[in-house]
Amino acid sequence: MAGREKTSGPVKWALLAGGIAAGAALIPLIPVIKKRSMRVTTILKKDHRVVSGLILTLQMTPGMNTSFRKTLLEQIRSSVMRHTQAEEEILYPAIRNIIFLGGQPNVDQAYREHQQVKDLLNDLRTMDPNSDAFDAKFAEFKAKIEDHVDEEENQMFPMLMERMSAEHQEELGEEIHHWKSRFKARMAA
Repeated sequence: MAGREKTSGPVKWALLAGGIAAGAALIPLIPVIKKRSMRVTTILKKDHRVVSGLILTLQMTPGMNTSFRKTLLEQIRSSVMRHTQAEEEILYPAIRNIIFLGGQPNVDQAYREHQQVKDLLNDLRTMDPNSDAFDAKFAEFKAKIEDHVDEEENQMFPMLMERMSAEHQEELGEEIHHWKSRFKARMAA
């Protein structure tokens, strides 16, 4: 302790001032950081991670905890429905506008995959979360989601980032953010 007390006051103030200066230097970057967080791909990737976490939580929840598994399934369903509808109404039409013949089948495939995911979720809703049949159907749902996310993040999003300006990506992100907020409010009402 005595060694620490010998540190001179000017050294402490110099260190503190250096930390403050470093923080102050980052202040102009805050709008850039915030803008990046509103990019459409950033928002949608965040949705993917949230759903992935919910899926993992449901898988780790013992089957005998039926009510909690049902609650998790509803959270997954709500997140997926909000996400897929935002993509279908905002993102996919925008992608169709920036791609030519080569990308059209990818968008059509994404719509089909969304429908398959929605069908699986509707099937799961009617099943006993304690059953082996539920676990098998949930594994099918998880595999479909993982494939879809992989295609979006590794094919569609890079193409979108290459062909769409950062400003347009941010505009789409803001549009999706506002759309999801309105959707959530409608569902809560």
